[in-house]
Amino acid sequence: MGANAVKEGVVKEFDAQRGSGVILAREGEELPVHHSAIADEGLRSLHEGDIVEFSIGRNRFGRRCAVQVRRVGWEEGEGDEPREWTF
Repeated sequence: MGANAVKEGVVKEFDAQRGSGVILAREGEELPVHHSAIADEGLRSLHEGDIVEFSIGRNRFGRRCAVQVRRVGWEEGEGDEPREWTF
C-alpha cells in the first residue's frame, strides 16, 4: 500500500477553537489532524464520531498526520449525524 493510500478512520476528538484534533485510523494508529487538512468546502471542522477518509502526510515538524481529510456518509444539510462505524 502506497504512502498516499486513502485510509478510513473515526474522529476521536476535535477542538474547533484550536482547530485541531485526533483521528483514530481503522488500523489503530492515532493521527493528529489540523483544520487546514480538511478538504470539505466551507467551515472546516470535524465532530467526535465522524467517519473520515484521509491520507497520511507529514506536519511541519516531520511527524505523521492526517491530510486530505473528508467526511464519509455525510452531505451538507444532513446535520451532524455520523454514519455508524465499528472496529
